[in-house]
Amino acid sequence: MTCGNVKSKGRGRGWLCFLLLTGVAPFVLPVGDATPQRGLLQVHRDFTSDPGWEGVNNRVIGENCPTVSQDFGWTPTNYSGGGGGEIGGTIFQSRTPAWYGMALGRPLSFHDRFSASGRIAIIPLEGTVPSGAAYLGFFNSTRQGWRPWNSTAIRITCVRPDRATFGVDAMTALWNGDGYQTEIVIPADGKPHTWRFAYDPDAIPPKEWPDPRLKSYLSHRRQTVDEIFAKAKQAEPGATLEQVQRRLRDAVALGWVAFVPKVRGVFYALLDSRDDRKGCITFQLDDGRQYRDWLPSALHEAPAAMDRFGIFNMQVYHRVARFFVSDLTVNGRKTELSRDPGWDGHGNRCQYVERDFQRQDFGYSETNWAGEQIGEIGGLFSRTEPIDPIHGYYADEVGRLTLDDPISFSGNICFVNGATDGGMFFGYFNAKETMKDITDERGGMPLDGMMGILVDGPTRIGYYFTPLCSPKRDAASEKNGPIFLPTGERHTFSFDYDPRANSGVGRIRMTLDKETFILDLTPPQRAAGATFDRFGLASIRRGGKYVTLYLDDLTYTARRPEDYGPVHHEQQITVVPYPPGGRKYW
Repeated sequence: MTCGNVKSKGRGRGWLCFLLLTGVAPFVLPVGDATPQRGLLQVHRDFTSDPGWEGVNNRVIGENCPTVSQDFGWTPTNYSGGGGGEIGGTIFQSRTPAWYGMALGRPLSFHDRFSASGRIAIIPLEGTVPSGAAYLGFFNSTRQGWRPWNSTAIRITCVRPDRATFGVDAMTALWNGDGYQTEIVIPADGKPHTWRFAYDPDAIPPKEWPDPRLKSYLSHRRQTVDEIFAKAKQAEPGATLEQVQRRLRDAVALGWVAFVPKVRGVFYALLDSRDDRKGCITFQLDDGRQYRDWLPSALHEAPAAMDRFGIFNMQVYHRVARFFVSDLTVNGRKTELSRDPGWDGHGNRCQYVERDFQRQDFGYSETNWAGEQIGEIGGLFSRTEPIDPIHGYYADEVGRLTLDDPISFSGNICFVNGATDGGMFFGYFNAKETMKDITDERGGMPLDGMMGILVDGPTRIGYYFTPLCSPKRDAASEKNGPIFLPTGERHTFSFDYDPRANSGVGRIRMTLDKETFILDLTPPQRAAGATFDRFGLASIRRGGKYVTLYLDDLTYTARRPEDYGPVHHEQQITVVPYPPGGRKYW
């Protein structure tokens, strides 16, 4: 190879030329003479050119991608029985936003009272596209998402072509959210139903359970009704399954218990304490049970700006719902739908090829989110089910590092976009452990041989910037760092592991901008040991949604022999059949 006008005859000179061409700047870390620390370098990359890191399933595309035909808004039809004129139609799930809504006089927050009611008809689905969900309610026209930002809305889900369910989601301008799934199930047969939906900002939940015995059978861990019934039989020998089911239905409707339907079964879980809640969302279909959800006080007090009422798509993968709404009253005012009301629309009448699904699309990128110059690493990360084989990483091979080595990395980060229940990992990991098969669908993150930072978090918060240490999964620990939101702003961060701190057990010191967080290792963690051979980005193997973020100007620890010569990997594309519904594993 040549470097300028100099020919390289040896591997060491080739390594030097590579550094000059790529902008990589290694320098020896002053770590003393301890054997485990020999050969450690600090490598700096500004990504002004492709670093040629190793990528495994980090760029995934689909073949035979479907065509989306968004077709909803006002229509002169009368499916919902309101007398002629309604809103609705065919709404596809997609990360491409689509909405149709009435502008409100002023943006609403969770300090305001608001309501809506009307008639709805769920139309049976035809064709090969799996049934999906869409939203009806109050939202922000500039941004939506999955569990949409700045919204309070009914989630209408066609769980099958001939069956529909209802839930409610709410989220603030700070990406923290709440919501619930009702036990309502109706045929998707085109017959009209009435619905009522309201938010009371002053409502406070009752302090006492209507049936205190039921509470003792529940936990925050999800349980089936059979597991709950088994506990009830021990305490109440005369209890019947029907009695326990009725108590559970009452508790779900009162907002005390979460109803969690999954493909593998139906589960119930105890919700967090009612003590720190204010504001109540209610929903009722026909003359059935009225379902309640009590907002955490943090949501009630958080900023929000809902500037539209209407229909918008769920911004995840390729599925479809079809319904129509009439006889509409919003905030106490009847809405005239016998003629076109002239509401605003965005992407609600269009057609395009849908190339997005639950996939990875990250690596080197000629973009400029996180640094001062064009060139960085990052992109789209999807949380995959543990058993899904299409998970991956993009990383530099850093030699063999262990918990006996001082390890650090730092740089710039920009969190661009995120869907609730999304996340990713960056830092040090073991390639073999990261890619190994997992047969337990409840397995997954954290994996063996990981130490770094998680961007992840629960719905009620949004996302944390979290230090993680997982030499072995059963000895893993993490500590919630600062709340980290997808605002598109640039941040600086650092991560330092000192094996001699914490009385020789080890300590992680992490910073985000000016905030500092400490995670002390435990003796079992240190004793478990770990080997890290990669530094970079990895998808999370715990089912969920997506985030988009970028990193730049990275400095990180590596172990290099004196004659090290880098391997430049060509980017590989993983091609898979487009999964029906946009997600193969659930």
